[in-house]
Amino acid sequence: MDFEEIILDSQKMIVSSVKYSFDNWMKIIALGFISLIALIGISNIFLSFFLIIGFIPAGYLLRILKTSFNGSDELPIFNEWMKMFIDGFKVVMVIIIYAIPVIIIALISNINQLPTISAISALYLWGIVTGSNLQIILFFIIGFIELIGIANMALYDGEFKAAFNFSEIRQRISMINWKRYLAYYIIIWIIGVITVFISTVTLTLLVGIFIVPLIIVPYFLVLSTRFLALIFASSESLIP
Repeated sequence: MDFEEIILDSQKMIVSSVKYSFDNWMKIIALGFISLIALIGISNIFLSFFLIIGFIPAGYLLRILKTSFNGSDELPIFNEWMKMFIDGFKVVMVIIIYAIPVIIIALISNINQLPTISAISALYLWGIVTGSNLQIILFFIIGFIELIGIANMALYDGEFKAAFNFSEIRQRISMINWKRYLAYYIIIWIIGVITVFISTVTLTLLVGIFIVPLIIVPYFLVLSTRFLALIFASSESLIP
């Protein structure tokens, strides 16, 4: 398997994901609107009950994986809200569990203490810097496994333990090919960086505060999710 082949396959999947994400802008905006409501709950303690709505977008993204595995080339509809809520809750729990090592490193490297000796202060500062770098590295490594875990959970119709079936996750990655999947995974990170960059630039505009959460972020989330579905589907048969 050469580099050129990986690039060509990646290009095909990206083009397919872009077309898929353009399928229905109303669904993209609906996804963004629901996410925006959840963000309101974060920013206002009196509206914190809106936070529970935040599980629905995660459930919808899992539904994209499910319908993609079933051969659908269209964005799924918004229905069975309780099912989406439960699926979204599972996805969030999976993300939190996978993030535990990163959270521990963050807590260790940001212990709230005031060193009294300059040498200790320098050591403390170095700990924060190296801790941050270690968090990024851990985040990258964990995400490499986590994404396939979430896709595997979608394959099993939201079965929670499927996200932690590491023997099957390893097998899936092997079927995709480790080098090929690493290249795909890096592309997903690049998509994330592009999303942040475009969002940052757009926020400098007056209408940016609406365009970013309603269109840009949900669009790139859908694109990345569809791309992940195609990656996972490349691991041959989707029959567990």
